[in-house]
Amino acid sequence: MQRPRLRIVQNDCVLANFAENLSRHIRLVEQAAADGMDAIAFPELSLTGYNVQDAAQDIAIHIEDPALEPLRKLSGDITIICGGIELSDDYGVYNAAFLFEDGDARSAHRKIYLPTYGMFEELRYFSAGQRIEAVTSRRLGKIGIGICEDFWHVSVPYLLAHQGAKLLFVLMSSPLRLTPGEAEPAIVRQWRKIISTYSFLFSTYVACINRVGNEDSFTYWGSSAVSGPDGAPIAEAPLFEEHHLDVIVDHDAVKHARLQSSHFLDEDLRLFSQELKDIS
Repeated sequence: MQRPRLRIVQNDCVLANFAENLSRHIRLVEQAAADGMDAIAFPELSLTGYNVQDAAQDIAIHIEDPALEPLRKLSGDITIICGGIELSDDYGVYNAAFLFEDGDARSAHRKIYLPTYGMFEELRYFSAGQRIEAVTSRRLGKIGIGICEDFWHVSVPYLLAHQGAKLLFVLMSSPLRLTPGEAEPAIVRQWRKIISTYSFLFSTYVACINRVGNEDSFTYWGSSAVSGPDGAPIAEAPLFEEHHLDVIVDHDAVKHARLQSSHFLDEDLRLFSQELKDIS
């Protein structure tokens, strides 16, 4: 496989305005394709905004909806990963990640862990996803996608990596939670640790795409980042600013990391599966 060129976009969006957000996606995708990128990824709910509340049912969209046709057409030249509100065949409403490639569209992940504590109330408006499944991209290879809170649960990246994903995406709309007396918010440090830890333990690339901007009382902090399969940071975007990061995904780096340290390959899945059965 060639070394794919990936652009991750740290951008703002307009709450509950699908048409405007789609227009922004089209411009950014066209620019990325013109710049020679093989793939582009956007944050959580990038097509709708995060704090949609009761409007979620009204703006939920089926993956085959004609409104998504511009992204399907553009995906002939570049693979597109973005966030939206998905309407399933049985009319469930999901916080989802969409994947567009070679003119096709699919729902690549439905958010499993819906935070409903503190400032969050997702479980009031969304159904929870029920599958953890790596997907194959012609341009990127085997990838895994989680959405924000999903990566606070080690089971999600663990299963995606052991299904063969060598590049993990986490699409985020993480709002700022200030810590008095600290120059850098604790949430920023926590996410950096999560990304570095997973990339090292699973010997994979991890790409974190967080949005920026303001919605109601929420401020999104950005600082999107990519870590390599040795756990070292490759690229990081600034706080609070729209920005994009261009990285090359070198699958040989995954091979070298796993040959140098076999902790991921030595994982005893049979034992783990049996112990899970015993405690479930």
